[in-house]
Amino acid sequence: MPPPDQEQLPAPSELHARFSTRYAPVHWERLPSAAEIAQLYGAKATARGLRLLERTISTEPRITAQFLAAMPPNASAYRLERRIKSPESLARKLHDMQRSKQRHPPDDLLRYTALTEVSDTLVDAARETCEELSRAGWQIRYAKQSYAEGSRYKGIHGYFVTPSDDRVEVQFHSVASVHVKEATTPWYEIERDARTSPEERTAARRECVRLSATLQKPHGIDTLTQLGGLRVAVSNYSDHREPANAPSGVRSSDSRGALPAPTPTRSDGIGR
Repeated sequence: MPPPDQEQLPAPSELHARFSTRYAPVHWERLPSAAEIAQLYGAKATARGLRLLERTISTEPRITAQFLAAMPPNASAYRLERRIKSPESLARKLHDMQRSKQRHPPDDLLRYTALTEVSDTLVDAARETCEELSRAGWQIRYAKQSYAEGSRYKGIHGYFVTPSDDRVEVQFHSVASVHVKEATTPWYEIERDARTSPEERTAARRECVRLSATLQKPHGIDTLTQLGGLRVAVSNYSDHREPANAPSGVRSSDSRGALPAPTPTRSDGIGR
């Protein structure tokens, strides 16, 4: 018989049913049971993830509404149905954080993407959105852009904490950059899978870099030095360098390939 605290955990299917569908139904790629997730990532990470998701049920509608209201007219929400990390993906992340002795809450339990039609309006949209989120009481903890030469992934990211103490990641993409991001996702999954050979991971990384190199820099990206009053760091997702002020939970190190991946999984969102 499982311990009493394990018996009281909400089932992933129950959580899925309880999340608000007001703005968009929540989509999770897979919906295994809590026991199945625990077999992969351990009982502790599974239980913590399910409890975090349960807490988020009451705050998510307000946070989603604030994000939608913060975007300028030339931006729209991309894949809003993937705004909440799935129980399986969250347990995997918490398991990895336990192994690296990270004790802070995950930074992307809630994650949103603001999308612009053209890249030349992307930087201004990011600035305006972050300013509006600040007016709503969100505090930006870290900001970065990865339009660096040779980076295997290019985008703009802001990491926030809301007045309800929820951690939220907001990404900013143009139609062009999100198309490249989707094209690199299968290669990214190969690169992060510890069961693939070093040669396969290297080849996958090179393909990501090749695809990302087709993107032109958005207008104004080199002058994007602040978001929400915080300095914007420049990251390169193809080496192990990361700005010193990056929170440990959002570093772009490629050490994930050294972690075991018990089963192949698809990305359940665009938090990358």
